[in-house]
Formats: sequence, C-alpha cells, structure tokens
Amino acid sequence: MASERLLILQPHNWALRRDHGMMLYYSREYEAAVQELSICMAFAPEEEAGVLEPFVEKLHLLRLESSWKSLGNKGPLRVP
Repeated sequence: MASERLLILQPHNWALRRDHGMMLYYSREYEAAVQELSICMAFAPEEEAGVLEPFVEKLHLLRLESSWKSLGNKGPLRVP
C-alpha cells in the first residue's frame, strides 16, 4: 500500500497512521487496524485520541469475535 510507504517516511504523522488504520479496518484486517490506530492515539492530539479511543475499543471486540468464529465456534462470544 502507498500509505505504508508514506509511514516509512513520516512515522510520527498521526493523521497518516489514522488513515492507514481506517483503510485496514475497511479491509477487515482488524488486528493490524487495532495496532495502527493504537499507535496513532499515542501521537494524536488529546481531542483526536479521545474520539479514536471508543472506536479502537470496539475494534478490539470485533477482532476477538472474528478470531472466535475462525476457530469454528458458533454463537456469540460470552465472557463469564
């Protein structure tokens, strides 16, 4: 991806990381999206990080559900 090459040149650019993380999300690459967006939150201004935080938390749950279903489990993931 071109966005990966841009991140090599500007690794601390939080806006590029956010956009790359969202592209990964739309490609259903949840694990990589969580990683990129978590890094983005470390560099982003406080108000932007506050907007991203609930989204990243939900993305963690999507990733868990995706891995749960890939193991052949059916039904919702339940936490005791």
